[in-house]
Amino acid sequence: MSKIVLHASVFSRSFVAHWMLLELGVPYEVVDTDIRTGMQKAPPYLKLNPMGKVPTLVDDGVVVTELPAICLHLADKYGYGTLAPKIEDPLRGTYLRWTVFSTTTFEPAAYLGTSDAKEARGVGWGTQKAMLDTLEHALTPGPWLLGDRFSAADIALGGVFSIAYFNKRFPARPVFDAYYQRLSDRPANKRAGEINWPPELLKQP
Repeated sequence: MSKIVLHASVFSRSFVAHWMLLELGVPYEVVDTDIRTGMQKAPPYLKLNPMGKVPTLVDDGVVVTELPAICLHLADKYGYGTLAPKIEDPLRGTYLRWTVFSTTTFEPAAYLGTSDAKEARGVGWGTQKAMLDTLEHALTPGPWLLGDRFSAADIALGGVFSIAYFNKRFPARPVFDAYYQRLSDRPANKRAGEINWPPELLKQP
């Protein structure tokens, strides 16, 4: 088994990487890179991730940054054929689409949005409504992005979706309410949430 090190911080999108690793059931070491104190901007960390963002994965010496890449790497290496459809699987393309959609389209549209059609063409992720309509269609009838099959796409996209949903960054819809609940009910999701948002820290003023 490779040695897996996750550079992560509480109260961050590191939640998604924790969730991915916990779903796979592979052991990993966590290096605290607390964004509250600026540890992600320290020179040693910037050598790993020049963007100064968390998380960063180091898998047997291989450095992987960006959440979709981390999820794709881990799924192919440790969950190939289960959390990651095989190359020859007809669902492989759909799986890749939604994994990448997580940060290229969903996040910018959810957080930045745009309502002007001309502006939407310029920014590349379209309008928030178009993004939400597209995602709703993908989850109908569901229950997962690949239909009956849960995959790393649901972790990559579902992770950032859950954070945005919780923070009310987009209008609620019944399909999204149900998807959020299904994601939240997964044991690995619950454990990742406890790691990323420790109850004892949430109680602090």
